[in-house]
Amino acid sequence: MEPLRIAIIGGGILGVTLAYKLSQRGLRVTLYERGDNLGGLAGYMLYDGVRMDRFYHTILSSDMSMQTLIEESGVKDRLHFTPTKQGFYDNGQLYPFNTPVDFLLFPPLNLFQRFRLGLQVIYAQFESDWRKMDTIPVEDWLIKVSGRGVYRKVWQPLLRAKFDTTAQNVPATYIWSRLRRMMGTRQGVTSKEMMCYLENGYYTLIEALAHKAEAQGAEFHLQAPIEEIVIEGGRAVGVRVGGQAQPFDLVISTLASPILAQLVPNAPADFRALLAKQEYLGVLCPLLILKRSLIPYYVLNITDESIPFTAVVETTNLIDPKHVKGYHLVYLPKYLAPDNEMATWPDDRVREEWMGHFRRMFPNFDESDIVAFIVQRARYVEPIRPMGTLHEIPPIKTPVENLYMGNTVLIYPDLGNGEAMTRLAARMAEQVLEAVGSCQALSQASVIAEP
Repeated sequence: MEPLRIAIIGGGILGVTLAYKLSQRGLRVTLYERGDNLGGLAGYMLYDGVRMDRFYHTILSSDMSMQTLIEESGVKDRLHFTPTKQGFYDNGQLYPFNTPVDFLLFPPLNLFQRFRLGLQVIYAQFESDWRKMDTIPVEDWLIKVSGRGVYRKVWQPLLRAKFDTTAQNVPATYIWSRLRRMMGTRQGVTSKEMMCYLENGYYTLIEALAHKAEAQGAEFHLQAPIEEIVIEGGRAVGVRVGGQAQPFDLVISTLASPILAQLVPNAPADFRALLAKQEYLGVLCPLLILKRSLIPYYVLNITDESIPFTAVVETTNLIDPKHVKGYHLVYLPKYLAPDNEMATWPDDRVREEWMGHFRRMFPNFDESDIVAFIVQRARYVEPIRPMGTLHEIPPIKTPVENLYMGNTVLIYPDLGNGEAMTRLAARMAEQVLEAVGSCQALSQASVIAEP
């Protein structure tokens, strides 16, 4: 029997992992990516001959799905474990926030507030019912355990920075998931935070998986935007690309929900409406390429609400600078609600605004150390999941027969990261393989039944 033909739309880490897993099982996979390179949000930019992540990414020591794929793809020798540090910027001062001693001496909070903040971290580890967390406003959950003083000083500015103007409707799952995920990286009595990195970023894994998939018969088409998913009689029968219809037995979309909605004009109206109404946070993320290190922390959290960027993330405190030609990389991200007009700012205005606050934070910084200031943007980054909307999360197997979907909406309550997306790829592959097995069984039965 001929293996089923499967089209995958989107060449991010989810799409490429799917192509690898499905081609590994002997299926004929063709992946279409509209960009010049694979990767999507996990893609790279080329600077001075070096591949650098467009946006900062981490692999935690507890991210076993990612580490398994890294080993299978043959790039384990390029994976490195590093202890990392984080700090807080508060009222013009930088404070370490890594060890129990740092925690006990954290000046922005009094002793009782430090105790309650620690209690919040511990409480999150013992709460396992994420559906319960989805029914509780994050503000109520944090104030109940941490207290109002800790909430105003620590949590509120972090929530506003992360969720912009949408923070009020956020359920407790978002902070709960983050606390549980990050505690999984800490090792030993010193509570050191361990992270990993791949030389040249996530793209190293994506490229290796793509090569493995190609060796297994998969095809990859770049600069190939899909114009339509062809649906006939309630069934996906192929895709339209370059003005021509290409037939497929199954179609899998990894695109953001609103983009998928535009590609399925013949899908049921209620399904298209469900996809179209899903809102996402975008991101505005300048990258400062420096001659020398700025701070001793991987991430510096910011409690000052007047500063537009969420944090100062110096990835070369995780990544050895020798892998990026000796440069030091500092990301200054700002998450944007759909109506935030900052998304329309030109790069020069972003630089002027960002650097004004940057100088205030680091008055002794020598601007001659700046090699480049590069603004990166993305419209669909983090889905906005208000409380009471679990019923709006679409299933992997859509109402359109032979059409499957997956994106960051479907990983809830997990956070958007490589680990969650590769685990989603495994779930999707299982469902697709079940459908393939059913199709092949039916085909075999019909052949046997023929006279």
